[in-house]
Amino acid sequence: MWTRLLKVPTRTAKASGVLRPDVFLHRRRPDDVVIDVRTPEEFAQGHLEGAINLDLTAPDFHEKIARLDPNRTYYLYCRSGNRSGLATQLLRERGLEAYNIGGLEDLARAGASIVR
Repeated sequence: MWTRLLKVPTRTAKASGVLRPDVFLHRRRPDDVVIDVRTPEEFAQGHLEGAINLDLTAPDFHEKIARLDPNRTYYLYCRSGNRSGLATQLLRERGLEAYNIGGLEDLARAGASIVR
């Protein structure tokens, strides 16, 4: 049993790119970029204060992320954390420091400021 446990890789926030909302709220610095990867319509219904909207499903999404500053840290979210997980992976493949911070409602419950 112990040998099996030793073979299971440990996943950290750095390795997986996932951060709990409360960790994000404590870690976020003023120069970090928060990206909402939902549609513009979803974004208009409510989003994190200071977030920018880069729709993961938009045809120019890859072009937009190619222009992101490699010296910044990026925090991504969506409704549930699924789309932001995929987008985080795409940013990381480009060598960017990116973290999936999950879904908007979880962020709101953790105390994030929402613009409605």
